[in-house]
Amino acid sequence: MGGLEPPMGRTASKTMKTESGSSHDSSILIVDDEPDICLALEDLLRHVGYTAHSVMTGMEALYEAEQGSYWAVILDLGLPDLSGLAVLRGLEEMDPLLPVIVLTASTQESHTVEALRQGAFAYLTKPYNGDELQLILRRALDVRKLVLKIGRVEQVLSARDAQFRHVVHTAPDGIVLADGDGKIILWNSMAERLFGYAEGEVLGQPLAMIMPAEHRESHQRGLERVKVTGVTPLAGRTIELHGLRKNGSEFPIELSISTWKSGGQIFSCGIVRDTTLRKLTEAKLQQQQIEQQVLLDLIPAMVWYKDSQNRILRANRRAAESINKTVAEVEGRSTYDLYPEEAEQYHQDDLAVIASGQPKLGIVELYEISPGHKRWVQTDKVPYRDAQGNVIGVLVFAQDITEHRQAEEALRESEHQYRLLMEEASDGLAVLDADGYFRMANSKVCAMFGYTKEELLQLHVKDTYIPAEKDHAQQRLEQLNEGNSLRFTRVVQRRDGTVISVEVSASRMSDNRCLIIVRDLTRQKLER
Repeated sequence: MGGLEPPMGRTASKTMKTESGSSHDSSILIVDDEPDICLALEDLLRHVGYTAHSVMTGMEALYEAEQGSYWAVILDLGLPDLSGLAVLRGLEEMDPLLPVIVLTASTQESHTVEALRQGAFAYLTKPYNGDELQLILRRALDVRKLVLKIGRVEQVLSARDAQFRHVVHTAPDGIVLADGDGKIILWNSMAERLFGYAEGEVLGQPLAMIMPAEHRESHQRGLERVKVTGVTPLAGRTIELHGLRKNGSEFPIELSISTWKSGGQIFSCGIVRDTTLRKLTEAKLQQQQIEQQVLLDLIPAMVWYKDSQNRILRANRRAAESINKTVAEVEGRSTYDLYPEEAEQYHQDDLAVIASGQPKLGIVELYEISPGHKRWVQTDKVPYRDAQGNVIGVLVFAQDITEHRQAEEALRESEHQYRLLMEEASDGLAVLDADGYFRMANSKVCAMFGYTKEELLQLHVKDTYIPAEKDHAQQRLEQLNEGNSLRFTRVVQRRDGTVISVEVSASRMSDNRCLIIVRDLTRQKLER
């Protein structure tokens, strides 16, 4: 390919620097005859720190691959001049280690199989998922970097280069290489520690020896399929399963697999990470979350944890059930979805707490539990802080006060009616406590006794008796406290010293206070 001349045609390109400032180890070649696709891919790669160069024909792709230094190629099969599969073969011949990700509109299974047989790292169809493409590209570059570090496979198998062994044996993960028959040909130091086998014990042995029995049959079927098709569905993926140690114990692992061809043979590389600690941490975290949820559910109030975007991070069962939902249905949702009418006010209160770092207590507001049905709640909002003390949201406690509010309103109405009845009565009405002090009085009894209401409520009933009858006041009070009802006439000494004759009806009420009804006999005689 050394005699290729630069092809004629339109080329769209865009260059950007990686985070390290060098574009050498992140150059991606995009091969697609659609300018919009090229630009979209370039923008996507730019935002994640790659250098990108786009061409629109197969000839341009082969020329760029020969002249440039690319670490991966994104290839469309439908090109105007050459078959995409032909370009794939050409790239494979130039650099067998160059990962090629096929991105095409073709959904034919034959194209998929053929592309993977010819060495494509992955096969994606349009419209593509940007996150999936980034993940596959990152894995492709990781595999390429690993393979370039250890040199050509032939050199690894024959010479066991000292530099390569240092890289492999000091890797933080287990690295296991196997041939097409599934026989182990490389075993690093971390693999020894993970599985308990020394290198000499496993070289030439089947991979099945480090697998639990339940995985061995499917592993063997996979090997046979790779021999026939040259394709493994596990390539470029990270999977979770269990490994088998020399002592027979199993442990959880995370396994990333890559495959390549060399000298007409298929080889595979497995990168193994022990996830025991992570699993224990996850289990502990899950248990803590369960315990926290139990505690949250025991709180006799509705509880939410919310972030600054008005999303519900955690909620207790009482909060979820208040709107006929489960905790799982509430968590992660925005209050704009759950309470569309009140969400904005809720959010503004939240932001005030987040901005000030101070709690906001005793908020009385309406709370919608179903469409058209609202209840009154009293809400306290306090700052929710991270481990560094930064306010990242609010912790909300809400109590349903609908019945309490209704009871208060009923009490106020009852008191209003009671006072109205007192004032509209034709006789003087007053209430004495068990000790004989005035506690309530209507305007008529105040007028009879010649006192203002404030003055009368400071007096004992005997203060309204003439001196000669004060002893009668205590006797009658004792009779009333014993539960007797009384009816008598007496003389009232008014505030100005004058006296009037009154008729009194008195009885004890259920709260142990006494109700007295006073009728002015002096006025009645004058009127007659």
